[in-house]
Amino acid sequence: MTSATETIDRRDRVQTSAEELPRQDIWMETSLPWNTSFWEKLTGKTLMRLNPHWHIEKDSAIGFPVEDVLVETEFHTAPTLSLEAGIFRAEFPEVGLTLSARACGNGTDTALSFHTDTPEGSPLTAEDAARTMQYWLPSLREYYRLHESNSIKHRFWRFFMDKVMLTMNPTQRRISGFMFKLTVLECLLTVILGVGWFYYGT
Repeated sequence: MTSATETIDRRDRVQTSAEELPRQDIWMETSLPWNTSFWEKLTGKTLMRLNPHWHIEKDSAIGFPVEDVLVETEFHTAPTLSLEAGIFRAEFPEVGLTLSARACGNGTDTALSFHTDTPEGSPLTAEDAARTMQYWLPSLREYYRLHESNSIKHRFWRFFMDKVMLTMNPTQRRISGFMFKLTVLECLLTVILGVGWFYYGT
C-alpha cells in the first residue's frame, strides 16, 4: 500500500460538493427483484472489490488492508455480513460504515442504503464514506443486475467480473482498460489500412 507522501492527493480532484453526495439512511431503489441467493452467497471480499476505489491486500490478523484511492485513506477492516428477514447488512466496524440492502414491494424491488457511525480516530470520515458510496452503490447495483437472470449473456459477464475484473486492483483495471482501448484502435486502424489498400492500392 502506498503512503500519502508517495501518491498524488486526489482530494482536489473530487468535484462533487458535500451537498450533492449520497445521504445516509436514504434507500436507493434498483428496479431489480430481490434475489435472496445472491445476498446469501455474497462474500465480504467480493463486496469490497466492487468498490472501484478500494485497493485491497490479502487478509491479515487484523483484517483486510484497504487503501481508498479516491479519498487517500488507509485502514484495516474485517467486514461482518448478515441476512435476516429480507435485510442484508455488511458492517465495517473499524470505520463505522454499514452497507444495507432490503426487499421492497413484496420482493419485486431491491433497495440499497448506507449508514455511518464514525468511531473516534477513524481514518474514514462520514464525508469520505459518502464520497466512496457515490461509486460503490452503483457498482453493487450493476453487479447485482448480472444475477437478474441465468441467460448466456449474464453468465458470461458474471464469469468475466468474478474471474477477471474483481481480481484486479483499481490501478490494474485502469491499465487494462487503457490497453483494451488501444487494442481496439489498433484493430480499427488495421482494418482501415487494409480496406484502403484493397480499393486504392496498386
